[in-house]
Amino acid sequence: MIQFIFLLVFHTFILAQISVGGDAELKFGESKNNYNFSEVFLNMNISNDNLSTWFQFEYSEPPEIGINLNGLRKFRIDYTNDDMELSVGDIYKIWGRGLILNQFDDQNVDLDNGFRGLSFGLINEKYALNLLSGLSNISRISSDYWQNIDQASRKPNHFSEHSLFGGDLEIFSGSFSVALSSLQSRENHPINNPSTMMGDSVSVIHRIHGLRSRYEGSSISGYVEFADKITLLPESNNSEYQDVFRPFNGFSFFANLNYYLSLPPFDGWSLTMEYKNYNTTKINPSERNNYVKNYDMNLIFTQPPTVIREHSSVLLARLIPQVNFNDEVGYQFSLVGPVSNLGYFTLNYQAASRTNIWEKEYPDSVNALFGSKWISDSSITLMPYTDIVAFPYDELYIEMEGYIKKVRYQLGFGITNQVSEYHSVYNSGQNNVWDNDEPFNDLDSNGVWNPNEPFNDYFSIINERIENKFVEAITFPTLLNYSLGSGWSIDLKYEFQRLKAGTKYKSTLSSNEFFEDLDGDGVWDMAELFSDDNGNGIWDDAEDTWYDWWLNGWIPDDQLSDYDINGNGEYDPGEQFTDLDGDGIWDDAEELMDLDGDGIWDDGEELDDLNNDGIWTGKGVYTDSIKSNFYVYENNSDQTLSKEFQNNHMLTLGLGKSPHWSVSLTIESSSTYEYGPSVVSITNPLEKFLGNVMDMENKWVALEMMININSNTRLDLMYGTLRGGIICSNGICRFVPPFDDGFKLSLTSVF
Repeated sequence: MIQFIFLLVFHTFILAQISVGGDAELKFGESKNNYNFSEVFLNMNISNDNLSTWFQFEYSEPPEIGINLNGLRKFRIDYTNDDMELSVGDIYKIWGRGLILNQFDDQNVDLDNGFRGLSFGLINEKYALNLLSGLSNISRISSDYWQNIDQASRKPNHFSEHSLFGGDLEIFSGSFSVALSSLQSRENHPINNPSTMMGDSVSVIHRIHGLRSRYEGSSISGYVEFADKITLLPESNNSEYQDVFRPFNGFSFFANLNYYLSLPPFDGWSLTMEYKNYNTTKINPSERNNYVKNYDMNLIFTQPPTVIREHSSVLLARLIPQVNFNDEVGYQFSLVGPVSNLGYFTLNYQAASRTNIWEKEYPDSVNALFGSKWISDSSITLMPYTDIVAFPYDELYIEMEGYIKKVRYQLGFGITNQVSEYHSVYNSGQNNVWDNDEPFNDLDSNGVWNPNEPFNDYFSIINERIENKFVEAITFPTLLNYSLGSGWSIDLKYEFQRLKAGTKYKSTLSSNEFFEDLDGDGVWDMAELFSDDNGNGIWDDAEDTWYDWWLNGWIPDDQLSDYDINGNGEYDPGEQFTDLDGDGIWDDAEELMDLDGDGIWDDGEELDDLNNDGIWTGKGVYTDSIKSNFYVYENNSDQTLSKEFQNNHMLTLGLGKSPHWSVSLTIESSSTYEYGPSVVSITNPLEKFLGNVMDMENKWVALEMMININSNTRLDLMYGTLRGGIICSNGICRFVPPFDDGFKLSLTSVF
């Protein structure tokens, strides 16, 4: 193949009127937390009349993301004339809006879903025909594969191979067009062997057929596309997987409508509406992201529209959800138009969810641990759900941008809500109580269990627990650009975000929690802790309750006086005292930590706290709680305190002279830390310098410079620290680790 390419290129060169062009990019990065990379990309295009060639060379040791490659990465030969095109090599195609085929090479998220093979096309004013055949190799990162890997890793560990064959025919008639498509993939899909849990592979056939139509009018335009998909497992192959394979015949649907207004006062306004219903496979909430096991969903070369606004705001972009192209229903609409001479107004609203509501079913208490399963109806929803089990997402965004004399401004406001995960858990254990279906010795042969009859206390459902991870945010992105004249300008970007994120818990019990009612009041009393001076295990006169239950720490003797809130030397209602003589009344020098507020000291009544909420809970009572993702550490008290909200700030100050150079300083800060893997922050010299004028705790600082060396060459430099987080492109998201106290260089040249 390489020899053939060489001969073809040589033939191109010896012909007259050749054209040579391309671009080169050098990327280098090195940081104190070992996020290091070195990459060189070279693209060359050589063309002559109807013949053109494209080569891409890569030298990476290591790359910023992905696997190492040194040498020829991509090549393609194209032949075109007035009504025909023929391509051989690495090819990227999109049919319609991508419900069947949408291929691209996106280095930002390490996704390359193109194919190497042959593409043939015919096109004229009446029709366009495309036929293709080739091999598509897909590399991805998965924590579900037997070669487990951290999702934050820069290298993929799961490689699948698709043999593609298909065709697309579109017919034009004035403002209308209609198209038919068909694509088949024979996939070799790595999977975990169910018997050995080691790496194996399974052969799968995917077939997709599609229909689409388009209309372009003067004031209205529309588009609609439908695709039907089925996945098959050949009976002759992989017989051991027949029991675990679940074939599903699904579909995808997308529609778009644009309306252009021309009547005052909305002259120049436009309304855009988009709708999606992607139901190509049916996977329960526990496995919805496990594309290793559910190999009927791994059609990565089909990338339909996201129907989600992609923001230029950094803080808003981090909230963009991972689009599930196999199971998602949603819509968005945008209203855009001029407002007097102030600029353009934008109103955007979007909502999405999974296509089905799932529930966890348990047959009975005895088999709770072994017979549980997810169930869902087969109905097709037309609009997004708000139920948490469907992972709802919605966002309202408003923006105003324009010019006021020499100032360009952009003011935005966004409200985002999302449920990213859902878990249904049933805690089980021996509850010392007879439950339905538990075997017992029917001494009186009446068929009913009586309290004196022995029984087998099987593991029983004692606590239902529903957990869901959520995000709620309000974001204000702003931009001001002031022109100083002669190409000089000043930039000010500021973003503020108030973020609430964590896990919501909802629990209910199938039976009462058990406690020993020591005082016979029928109410569980919290144990009032004391210093057992004589070691007899009970509270005696003159023993102090000096454990600070609420502050979770020991109170030194010299601080006991702090319980005298008003400093009058006497007990007042609400002040703690130790009831030394047991009369339930405060006497001089007595201090009581009255935890239950009954005015007397209570012995500890041991509680079987089934749902771990710290209080007694009765049967059928639902309790709700929230665990935040955020916390702060107080040095003066040596305590870690949970915080409900996180306030994020991002400030960028820039100075530039167009078209020669620009420099900018970015400072990002958060009011709290986040639970998760601990990250050792390295203070760089830039942060030390700024520490003279501001508190640098939990801040990220970066200095960037752009220099246009000439009209074809650009140099980008960055020094500092970049906060890690989620980046998304075309609906595909991945986590990028932090870049701590490092240097980045990028040199791009076009020739």
